[in-house]
Amino acid sequence: MKRLRVRVILLLGILVGISVAAAFLLMSDNDRQEMVSGQVLVADAAFPAALAPLEEGGLLYGERLSGRIRRVDPDGRLRSQPVAAVEVSTEGQRGLLGVAVSDRGRVFASWTRPDGRLVVGRVDPGPQRLVWLGPESTDLATGGHLTTSPDGRLVIGIGDLTQPELVADPSSPNGKLLALDPGGRPTQMPEVLSSGWNNPFAFDFSPAGRLWVADNSPGDQPERLARGDVRNPPVTELTRPTAPSALAAVDDERLLVCGFITRTLEAFVTSDDRARATGEPLATDCSLRVVILSDGRIAYSNEDSVRVLPAGS
Repeated sequence: MKRLRVRVILLLGILVGISVAAAFLLMSDNDRQEMVSGQVLVADAAFPAALAPLEEGGLLYGERLSGRIRRVDPDGRLRSQPVAAVEVSTEGQRGLLGVAVSDRGRVFASWTRPDGRLVVGRVDPGPQRLVWLGPESTDLATGGHLTTSPDGRLVIGIGDLTQPELVADPSSPNGKLLALDPGGRPTQMPEVLSSGWNNPFAFDFSPAGRLWVADNSPGDQPERLARGDVRNPPVTELTRPTAPSALAAVDDERLLVCGFITRTLEAFVTSDDRARATGEPLATDCSLRVVILSDGRIAYSNEDSVRVLPAGS
């Protein structure tokens, strides 16, 4: 029942922002004071489900429903023209799902095409080039978050694609973190970094190269926070239904986790491959993504905005 509830909520993601706004209007003044929000960087953003920091400052964000990738300069100015755009299917959890930037400034994205295939491609500079032709997507548990690894490869998380029986199959992408050659052919065979996941949409590398994952739980099992690059790592169980939508490593000892259900940005400290929550949330309006900008500020998003918190928050 818990898994069904999480998935239904994710399918109705566009409506959440409307309902939350309505609830906010009904709050008392005291309740409103308890909400914690960052400074608005981009207002009226169209479901910015993917964020990627830029080395020179600023960030890129991807709009899940339109397939457009927009650029925000270091001074906070939103450029009028998209960096790139892809055609997407938006049924269920589909759409533009991930954006990553290489150390040479190349922009990669992951998305579900109109034919339903999950793909990864280089989208800027043009012309666009397909990097990997992935599996058929599903309405639920497709995954699709994308990032770059310390060795320059692309890493994508794939959910169980509603076929949990295939998660243990090493020849299938279901329930795995996969590493891709950004210069490879679309038919390349990815390297499996780890498996056994339900929907690993929230993951990031720490500065030391440790890969941390916050996984949505299958069935009634607790959601998990653990290393995604070692075998049989210690597991931290989240204490309440969260639907982790993003994870960012502030440094080698501190993680941030954004929850679609809780809409909170929570801090965790790590030691000996274990994680521990630190207390009150840093923000109470984070539902989609979180990244660390080059100047140390924390950028996060919900259904209609991108916001920032000061460095050291």
